[in-house]
Amino acid sequence: MSSYKNIPLEEQKRLRQKRIRKHHLANILTHWFNVGVWILLLPTGLAILSSPRLSITPLWFQEMFRNLFGSTANLIEFHYSIGLLWIFVLTWNVLFGFRKYFLPFAQHRMLLSKEDIEWLKIKPLQMLGFLKDKPLPPQDEYNAGQKLYMYVVLLGTIGIMASGIIMTLHSFFPPLLIQIAQPIHFVSVGAIVAGLFVHIYMGAFFPEEKESFFSMFTGEVSAWFARAHHEKWYWRKVMEEMEWEEKVRKEAQ
Repeated sequence: MSSYKNIPLEEQKRLRQKRIRKHHLANILTHWFNVGVWILLLPTGLAILSSPRLSITPLWFQEMFRNLFGSTANLIEFHYSIGLLWIFVLTWNVLFGFRKYFLPFAQHRMLLSKEDIEWLKIKPLQMLGFLKDKPLPPQDEYNAGQKLYMYVVLLGTIGIMASGIIMTLHSFFPPLLIQIAQPIHFVSVGAIVAGLFVHIYMGAFFPEEKESFFSMFTGEVSAWFARAHHEKWYWRKVMEEMEWEEKVRKEAQ
């Protein structure tokens, strides 16, 4: 991201008009499916926690959901049913879209490079008002913060799925395993939700990242945004475009 501010105005305008695809439809649908499911699972899960030792929501919140569903049993059944649907859809998506969608997605989303480690050292300090003049290392399709949160999401999701299945099908598992599954479930959800606050703020409210938020609807970002925030990925896309144009030119001769 070291040189984009020195780009001539006309070139900036061209880059702002040019669009680059960042997300495939499958990734977008999976993302918003996750959002919808979490909107259902998180409040119902919190409402189920009625024990004074575990409850973190007020009594009126718990009673509201119990009244909404008719009983605690119905509330728990709804939570379990949506949870099992979530597990089935995500598992199906990974197994049957593994090569086409998951592997390319994970390759650039999850592997940390030397530039990513350096970015993690600088960016938090810049957000606190320090090192404003220090340039950030060029980033790939996803920045280091997004990659780091993806590790939390991946491990948390595995923890939620495994512990959720054990608690849902509790009659098939020994009591000790159920007791272990409960804190794993709570900690996994808590870790994802903690990072979710930063994720939502950076994506939906942080001015520099607004295009990233809207790309989860359109699948595209401007070439200017890509050049400014994901320089490594931008130049890779430029090279791919140049190679494609060269291939078309040779075939036309």
